[in-house]
Amino acid sequence: MRVTERQTRENEPSVDEMRYDLAEQEAMNMGVSGIIDMLLYGNNPLDEVPDIEIRDEWNNMFGENLKKDLTD
Repeated sequence: MRVTERQTRENEPSVDEMRYDLAEQEAMNMGVSGIIDMLLYGNNPLDEVPDIEIRDEWNNMFGENLKKDLTD
């Protein structure tokens, strides 16, 4: 099982760390055809997404896990 940056972090993440977490999660779920599509047709780079949208997406994806991790 692969350990992610998010799993090893001890503090609240910065927005840049949230961007990395989102990219890492997407990469882990991406198949070869998704990578080919991204290379052919481009994508919306996370470094161009407004901070508030990154925070919202990160909380939607990982928020419950963070609460669980902090209570363990």
